[in-house]
Amino acid sequence: MSTPPPDKRVPLRIRLPFATEDEFIEKYGQHVARGGIFIATKSTKPEGTAVSFDLILTDGTKLMRGEGSVQKLSTDEQPGRSGMLVRFERVDARTKALIDRIIALRAGVTKLEAPVIAPSAPEPPAPKLSPPATLKKGAKLLADDVVLGIDLGTTTCRAAIFVDGAARLITIPSERGVAMPSIIAYDPARAKLLIGSAAKQYRVDHPESAVSGFKRLMGHRARSKKIKELRQRFYFTLEPDPEGDVGAELGGRVYSMAELAAELLRELKNAAQETLGRELSRCVMCVPAWYNDHQRSAVLTAARLAGLEALRVLNEPSAVALAFGFGRGLARKRVLVYDLGGGTFDASVVEITGDDLEVVSTGGDNFLGGLDFDERLADAIISTLPPGPKERLIASRMIVERVRGAAEVAKISLSDRTESPVRLPFATTDDAGQPMALRVDVERSFLEHATKDLVDRTAEVTQVVLETANLSPQSLDEVLMVGGQSRAPAVRRRLNAMLGREARSDVDPQGAVALGAALLGHAMVMRERGKQGVSLSEVLSAPIGVAVKGGAMRRVLERNTRLPAEKTLQVPVQANVPVSIAVFQGSSARADENDYLGAITAVADRAGDLSLRFSVTADGRLTLSATTPTGKNVEMTFATTEASDEVQAKLLAEAPLPGEEDVKAKGLLTGIKRLFGRSS
Repeated sequence: MSTPPPDKRVPLRIRLPFATEDEFIEKYGQHVARGGIFIATKSTKPEGTAVSFDLILTDGTKLMRGEGSVQKLSTDEQPGRSGMLVRFERVDARTKALIDRIIALRAGVTKLEAPVIAPSAPEPPAPKLSPPATLKKGAKLLADDVVLGIDLGTTTCRAAIFVDGAARLITIPSERGVAMPSIIAYDPARAKLLIGSAAKQYRVDHPESAVSGFKRLMGHRARSKKIKELRQRFYFTLEPDPEGDVGAELGGRVYSMAELAAELLRELKNAAQETLGRELSRCVMCVPAWYNDHQRSAVLTAARLAGLEALRVLNEPSAVALAFGFGRGLARKRVLVYDLGGGTFDASVVEITGDDLEVVSTGGDNFLGGLDFDERLADAIISTLPPGPKERLIASRMIVERVRGAAEVAKISLSDRTESPVRLPFATTDDAGQPMALRVDVERSFLEHATKDLVDRTAEVTQVVLETANLSPQSLDEVLMVGGQSRAPAVRRRLNAMLGREARSDVDPQGAVALGAALLGHAMVMRERGKQGVSLSEVLSAPIGVAVKGGAMRRVLERNTRLPAEKTLQVPVQANVPVSIAVFQGSSARADENDYLGAITAVADRAGDLSLRFSVTADGRLTLSATTPTGKNVEMTFATTEASDEVQAKLLAEAPLPGEEDVKAKGLLTGIKRLFGRSS
């Protein structure tokens, strides 16, 4: 093959997701041969294209440089999964030395362990190079053993994998780091969705076209009381999706929250695949402990839409405990996990014995997190303006969004400093119509005063978690504080004062959830191989029950029930007459104040009691089955689509189970209702 002039070659400058040469060799070395290299990339060139290439490490150091031609393309069934085989024609001295080292290591001169990305077949001799095998249906590659651990956070999301005996966070090339903003925006000029940092930047000028914080909305009914309360807090338009859940309108189309979450999951999956050079198909998804069955279903739907099989839905505090205790050989430690993230708060007590974890008690609030601190501080900053300029500022969504962004920056800064300036030029206009800047020096004490009730709220929830398990602060061995908002000094002081002890500070506050998920994924792989690994026992986060006459909820499974669990409810029925029962989850004594999960419809062949079995899996998923009075299994339906107000009212009025006295119903766990009823 004749070598074309340099100006005829297509330049390829590829920034690799590796920090060092050794990391590149370990994680990608099997894709390098003396004759060429397989480059995993979305931007392939046609076969025969002459190229000049530069492969660069994350810090900008040039790793490989040379010239060659595209010999073969490799594509997957799913769009965007592609790469190309580049045959070397000329390489510089550094690249040649690196190739020699890789070949020597592979030949056994020095053993090189690469358990996650080992090739599925022996490398063919040069120059007949073959790209790494893609994952096909039914194929059993070593990459199948890689389970992606995913933290789908309210404000940021992360992913991790288990490699070289430890869980490690994945670098996301588009973000140049391990965290991606949980934001999706729609740009009408390009008629496309923007993801992560690109969406966050677009949101500054177009807040109505960007969706953020949708983890809080996922799995909520569009007509629920909570959604009605929240509508004014979101700049994007909330609309019902086809299932009756809350969705978001972007570009004239209503997206379900699961569809939006799937966009983020695809990006995380792509980043992991580019790192490994392999297709990934399995994951462990993390959710707030206080998520109900319907919300967990929405998360599973998001994973499926992203092309991932979710092996387990893992509660976030449990993931943190796993990241803390894994491999340490702890002798029965009782740990409190306090997880105050960007949008949700969870508290769980977990007992750790070696690599066995048992959740004792859990609680939380899906509408309490860093976003609320940002909003509270932004409102306080805006309130410093005179009435006229203040009203004009509030009238502009774009400016309010800028203030919230500045408030977040100031809040983070005040975790380490006692004062932080906020400067927004041209924020509003004065009464004479002249441009007016917003200039405030925010003191830490100002922030702490504005958010004191939010901090107190987390302490109240934590106290209830301890009380429901009959635990005192003195019975705890360790306290773990995670989540970005947990770094706030006021939060730490409040918790330390309540518990009478200092929380540990050696746990990654923002990466622990994804790392714990990756560890559980690895443990599940080990179990598939017949080896012992981590064991985890969860509890039910909120009661599950049915509506009874009078509007109360009869609890079938109580909060903190050990999972998996099963319980049978006897329902009086008539022969061949359909019976419908509304199922709810939540801590309120009133059914309609809890989350509506769906309606059961069944028909018995004889009058008597229908045995309705409620089964909850190890990760909090509800399944239902029924047996007729004659002992036969009966076909039944469980409609999870949101019922209309009229249908729900009819279900409550015609409940087949007798109601209890209102006094008794309203007295059920009033303390729990007071604390947790707001999140229903």
